[in-house]
Amino acid sequence: MGYIKWDRFSDIEAFTTTRQGGNSLPPFDTFNLAYHVGDNHADVLKNRQVLYKDYKIKPLHLISAYQSHGTTIAKVSSKHYGSGETAYETGIPADALYTEEKDIALGIFHADCVPVFLYAKKEGIIGIVHAGQAGTLKEVTAIAIQHLIDFEGVDPKDIYAHLGPSLTFSHNVIDEETKKKIIAMGPDYVFGLKETNGQTFLDVPLLNFLQLRAKGVPAVNITISDYCTFENKDLFFSYRRNNLTGRQMSVIKFK
Repeated sequence: MGYIKWDRFSDIEAFTTTRQGGNSLPPFDTFNLAYHVGDNHADVLKNRQVLYKDYKIKPLHLISAYQSHGTTIAKVSSKHYGSGETAYETGIPADALYTEEKDIALGIFHADCVPVFLYAKKEGIIGIVHAGQAGTLKEVTAIAIQHLIDFEGVDPKDIYAHLGPSLTFSHNVIDEETKKKIIAMGPDYVFGLKETNGQTFLDVPLLNFLQLRAKGVPAVNITISDYCTFENKDLFFSYRRNNLTGRQMSVIKFK
């Protein structure tokens, strides 16, 4: 079973699943972790059981988000055990989750969107953000960092972040209307636009990096995955490449 790991720290486990080694049939082949894409429910459950075993996660303790490409930030505790275990809709309605509790794993689903792993080491807080193009343009990552500052007293200089496998800008062509909206958002967002041969591309991972930096997270504390979900078809599901497809799951937990 393949996992793409963020292994910077010895006291947490953070990883993105690949599509390899599971039970799902095409077009969800084979390690799809999402119930909401049309895959056979029993196959998804088998895949999740593999994940539970590989990372010694109690099934009720893997808590996932019910995502809407919004900016809701949710603090997770033991009262949320079972959220998202048997149905996508039973997940926590948020696009960013965080916790201080040691026996909880946090998960989001994605097939091109940017998974943003967060670790406030000094304060003992882990988090994960689902940052697709829509959520990124709503500044979900910046909002998540500000939430940790305002409600948890976290110093942004103590936050470490990793941007996991996602769609790279070379496969993310945007139209003129979207381009104009992004330009109107300010000069920082213009950095995410790249133009060549009459086409405009949007660098969503870069925009998330800039949001982290704008909130005071040091550049040295941020890493970005080299993997593109579109280009690596044997490793990852990609909504841009195949509209009907499975989902990776990005997970963070304390060891």
